[in-house]
Amino acid sequence: YSNYGGLVAGWNNNVTGTYASVSGGASNTASGLYSSVSGGKNNTASGESSSISGGGLNTASDDRSSVSGGYNSTASGALSSVSGGRRHTASGLYSSESGGEANTASGTYSTVSGGKDRAASNTNNWAAGSLSDGG
Repeated sequence: YSNYGGLVAGWNNNVTGTYASVSGGASNTASGLYSSVSGGKNNTASGESSSISGGGLNTASDDRSSVSGGYNSTASGALSSVSGGRRHTASGLYSSESGGEANTASGTYSTVSGGKDRAASNTNNWAAGSLSDGG
């Protein structure tokens, strides 16, 4: 713990952001101003007011970005979010990804809803997994 106004709990967790917190888990880091990690392992919340709610190897790196569980996912666009699944990227402004595997929402206001290897790369794009092929 190397800043003021924050909270750190769990094992081998690190809080370096002002008013940041890590409230459980192991080897997590909250380095952004007002950032938080609520558990899991090897997660990093580095954007201002960014958050991670568990899982493992997740990153929330831009302002007000969030990852809600899952594994090895990144919310790197401002106000972007990833909700579960694994190996996802939400890099567009206001982008979101929910579930599945290896999906990317890189366009502004883009969304990927499940599936595998799906992409929403243009503004206002939406992509989803197939209802018939299981992917």
